[in-house]
Amino acid sequence: MIELCFVNQMDSEGQDYLKNLRQIAHEPEHLRWIYVAGERVSYPMHGFVWVEDGNIVGNLSLIPFFREGAWRYLIANVAVHPDFRQRGIARQLTQKALEYVQEHNVFSVWLQVREDNEVALNLYRSLGFEERSRRATWMSNSAEIRPKPTHTEVKILPRQTTDWRRQFEWLRTTYPPEIAWYLPFYPNRFKPNMWRKMFDWLSERRMAHWSAYCEKKLIGVATWEIGPRAVDNLWLAISPHYESLAIQTLLQYIRHNLTNWHALQINYPAGRAEEAFTHSVFEMRNVLIWMRINFKPQYG
Repeated sequence: MIELCFVNQMDSEGQDYLKNLRQIAHEPEHLRWIYVAGERVSYPMHGFVWVEDGNIVGNLSLIPFFREGAWRYLIANVAVHPDFRQRGIARQLTQKALEYVQEHNVFSVWLQVREDNEVALNLYRSLGFEERSRRATWMSNSAEIRPKPTHTEVKILPRQTTDWRRQFEWLRTTYPPEIAWYLPFYPNRFKPNMWRKMFDWLSERRMAHWSAYCEKKLIGVATWEIGPRAVDNLWLAISPHYESLAIQTLLQYIRHNLTNWHALQINYPAGRAEEAFTHSVFEMRNVLIWMRINFKPQYG
């Protein structure tokens, strides 16, 4: 069902997700694990299906998370067979999921929907979901194109220990806790520390950091983190006063000098510094709207 409804929207990560689902279907013991952005997480997945004449024609997954000190649920994989749409199945599945979450005394329910999916957006708004953030996914797949930096007044250097305080501040702004709980984003791993560096090396969790300076002022830091599959993440900590300049210079430097990498992926607030990304040979893969509904837990 998920493949039927979303196959035209799936990237390599989506294809990996489908492979995991097929494995789960044949090996039920894997039901206690889920995969989020390539990371295996030990929270059991729940969900609901709509069945007619013995056939599943609708699906909704409920994924629990505990991060940032609170439980929350993510609604995902809302899919209805094309022959059964316009009958309110998606609405009833979503309402059932919200009832389930309330019964389990969880405060917050989230979902992500593509910016261009007006039908789904209208459905979720009518159920009380409110938009909280818009996030763009930028991808660079071509290792052959290696752009040279165009802003020579900006110097790119290996990150210094003294850059960490400002880097952490900017990271928390770009990836606020409200949305960071879903991403494979753990900024404490980026903190300069000899023992952590040794642990990362032993566990093959490699990363590298570069700082951008303009007139001896730190304007941004980029972190490359090798991914568990075919996609590596870039995390950007950028001064809001030099956003486009810092992003373009850092990305062009990385694309020109980094030779051993998979596809590069960046999650960044939508609508910001778009020319800086495109000039650095990154393409926008999608824009996802993060929506949330809160309600008071019911006890007793």
